[in-house]
Amino acid sequence: MTKARIFFFIMLSFAGGIAGRSFIEIPYTVLFPIFIIGFLVILAGLLRKKKQFWATGLMILAVLVGIVRYDYYDYSQPVLRELYGKSFTFEGYVFREPSRSDKALNFSFRVESLEGTVLDRPFLVRVTTRRYPEYEIGDVLVVRGVIKEPENLNGFDYAAYLKKDGIFAVVSFPVIEEKGGRKGNPIVLFLSSVKHAFEEKIAAALPEPHGALAKGLLLGERESIPDDLKQAFNRAGVTHIVALSGYNITIVGSFFLSFLIFLTIPFYRAFWIATSGIILFVILTGASPSVTRAGIMGILVLIAQREGRIYQMKNALAFAGALMLFHNPYVLRFDAAFELSFLATVGLMVISPRIEERIVERFHRLRARIRGAEEFHREGSNIIFRTFAETIGAQAAVLPLLIVLFGRVSLISPISNVAIVLAVPYAMAASFITGVLGFFSAALSNISAFVSWAILEYMIRMIEFFAKFPYASVEIPPGVAPFIAFGSALAVLFYFFTRFYGTDRTTR
Repeated sequence: MTKARIFFFIMLSFAGGIAGRSFIEIPYTVLFPIFIIGFLVILAGLLRKKKQFWATGLMILAVLVGIVRYDYYDYSQPVLRELYGKSFTFEGYVFREPSRSDKALNFSFRVESLEGTVLDRPFLVRVTTRRYPEYEIGDVLVVRGVIKEPENLNGFDYAAYLKKDGIFAVVSFPVIEEKGGRKGNPIVLFLSSVKHAFEEKIAAALPEPHGALAKGLLLGERESIPDDLKQAFNRAGVTHIVALSGYNITIVGSFFLSFLIFLTIPFYRAFWIATSGIILFVILTGASPSVTRAGIMGILVLIAQREGRIYQMKNALAFAGALMLFHNPYVLRFDAAFELSFLATVGLMVISPRIEERIVERFHRLRARIRGAEEFHREGSNIIFRTFAETIGAQAAVLPLLIVLFGRVSLISPISNVAIVLAVPYAMAASFITGVLGFFSAALSNISAFVSWAILEYMIRMIEFFAKFPYASVEIPPGVAPFIAFGSALAVLFYFFTRFYGTDRTTR
């Protein structure tokens, strides 16, 4: 067993400890025996000079560290038990971007003073209020309401879901008074103001639902997308393109890199342009933790392509994932964006290259029979093959999770994704230019908006077309979904280990 593989399994063991602790309570009486076992196995390996022994011992200790880290993160958070069930007047400011629905507004609120007393240790609460009036990030408010402990919803651990964002209390429909002024991180406030101004420019230049789709692609804003179009997204299996997870960021980043190379831009320049594009994208969307994690995953894929060693990037991916989990262990179970980001990146790094190799191999066999195939292969086939392979690879990796999250499987998503994802980078680029030009000239913005509208119109038409197919999407019964997801996960893992480690053995 090589040192690189030992490191990889230690990172996996750490994640495994967090994963196990996320689902079951592990009493402290068990932790000490785990430590003793790990220590003895390491000692035996060192004395007998058996690498497998001490490596196994390190993995056992890594599991222990994962468990302890989860518990420490839990108990290091503020304790608000004495406040639950009581009515208070508290002052603070809107801490994160509010989320909006048809009838309600939800936002994280940083409490800085309670009943007129300034707190030494401010804390966050989740506020649910009426849809109007609008509140924005940084708004200073005085809130009067009952602070409650989060309760689980229909078997979903809502309390732990909020804990991943550092929230340990909720307040529903309180009395709110605007005090005026803004507070918070100046950089975050500036990015928020830029984001809102950009949204206004997009809305002014593009009609609906094209403007809503453009904001969804660029900013992850789905609230203004019509319900019927959202349903079409679900049936066609392309909801991910308007969800700011690593799924779309990695695919778009990789596609952008391939497209730049296709335009004969030198690889090293194309790499830095694509990487800078991902960084700017993260900044533009407010650099929230989930989007930042997704951006890191996307950049890892680009680095893997630059190095030309997709399979050797497994340690970098495992290390990045372990660092993110160490920072916030709750994201492993309660942050769907992180889960999609990580799995999509694994699919792009591990599964997609194999699929692309098979496609190219088949194409070479048929090339002699197709008139003009040589020219097609030289000019445009690579980018099409890679996009198709990346879409299938990412879809295969995230399929088990999508079944669990949504209880639905899109049977035509591989085809619909190829037809639609190919247009995503162009739609994003054209819409971005339209929004930027809006800051300088409405006339220029409207000219650019025509190109944006045409690409977005194509996407909408294709989404609606695929959504109309009979059995385009199949709903999985709740009791059956976990078993199908488990079977799908086993199939993906089998492919992962046979291809991943088979390649390692042949290249070592």
